[in-house]
Amino acid sequence: MVRHLVERGHRDIAFIAGPESNFEAQERLRGYRAAIAELLPATFEHVLQGDFTQESGFRAGSQVVALTRRPSAVFASNDMMAIGCLSALNEADVLVPNDIALAGFDDIPISRYVNPSLTTVRARITELGGLELERLASAIEEPDRIAPLHQTLRADLIVRQSTAGPAPLASTDVASSASSSASSSAPSNATDFSPRDVTPPR
Repeated sequence: MVRHLVERGHRDIAFIAGPESNFEAQERLRGYRAAIAELLPATFEHVLQGDFTQESGFRAGSQVVALTRRPSAVFASNDMMAIGCLSALNEADVLVPNDIALAGFDDIPISRYVNPSLTTVRARITELGGLELERLASAIEEPDRIAPLHQTLRADLIVRQSTAGPAPLASTDVASSASSSASSSAPSNATDFSPRDVTPPR
């Protein structure tokens, strides 16, 4: 996801992390940090704490709104927090994606129906279940065989309206964001998108 945002021109990408006690949340945070170090080595990571709930996403979004210099994109480590963040941005009249792009993770059903529809990552849960069944069957058939402890699953980037269009040139500044919001009130091709999911070729 960070690579997708960088390719859209974003250079200041905030991340809403999940619970510190949750392994999956920490793995997603580790992935964000690794991607920032690889793709944007000259920038600082910007981590906001959440707990995988919509309420914590709203709080994180409110923190983003209050910043003197806002990020041009926010990546939440699950869709519920992204939706909460979207609510906070909407309340503050911060346009997504014109002012701040927004992305989530998990591709929960509602993510395609919010406005704008949410760019997200679809984890292959079915594939994970199949691998676990294979490991169980192997353990029964060959109890002395040591199964690999770690396996990497592919995930699909689902591009929707919330990250459509290039990064705003100066919307990270609150003062310039107001003027850019005013100038973007007229319809433009940059915000006229099909609601269909787009999965980029791998």
